[in-house]
Amino acid sequence: MSLKESARRLGHTIHALGTVESTQIVAARLAVGGAPEGAVVTATHQTGGRGRRGRTWVDADGESLLMSVILRPPVPPEEASRLSLVGAIAVVDALRAFAGLPARIRWPNDVLVGERKICGILPEAATSAPATLAHVILGIGLNVNQSVFADPWSTIATSVRMETGRTSDLGEVRESVLATLDDWYARYLATGLRGIREPWLARAHSIGRRARASDGRVGVVVDLADDGALVLRMEDGEMLRILTGEVTMEAADAARH
Repeated sequence: MSLKESARRLGHTIHALGTVESTQIVAARLAVGGAPEGAVVTATHQTGGRGRRGRTWVDADGESLLMSVILRPPVPPEEASRLSLVGAIAVVDALRAFAGLPARIRWPNDVLVGERKICGILPEAATSAPATLAHVILGIGLNVNQSVFADPWSTIATSVRMETGRTSDLGEVRESVLATLDDWYARYLATGLRGIREPWLARAHSIGRRARASDGRVGVVVDLADDGALVLRMEDGEMLRILTGEVTMEAADAARH
């Protein structure tokens, strides 16, 4: 089912589906077929949802906002990953607006409430020619109406319902997220990363926390670089830039610097 929305950049067309393998897969097919920027695919359930670095995204039917947005930004392919920063800001602002939740961003693409993950964001880029970006599919998986999570997610995940004690209409949640995403994506197109860096830092969960890089080195997260890299200050004063790979935050009560 395709729903026409107001004349805005994002969300003008909503493909609202039931059970699919992945909204990312459906949206990618639509993008290859010429679907315009801003077309959105949602589903009530995914049988093959995925997260960052090939991880599985698990959802229960009708309890999550499962959404993929087709974007066609005029940027080189290597900048496509920055859209996870844009998406994270938008989700944080939406959660604060419709649920009053003090959400924060964990680099590069998770949104947390407290120390628990409530949303994951996945940008997947496709090129049409060398060094030419064809489209980016920005996937957003937001836990909304779950009342409980099974192990091993019971201690690391949360939902809007668990945080507020009430259920939410998924359509209203979708519209809130799309409205904030529309605003922040427009700002990103107008200013590049420099226009969203400070807003991202203001919403960041990671800044000031001790973190372990994939090579085992430990430092304190101190900044977001102009190219989207996370910057860690090591004990010897070296500044370590991380653009890709795993970064593990240490305990919540770790010293801040």
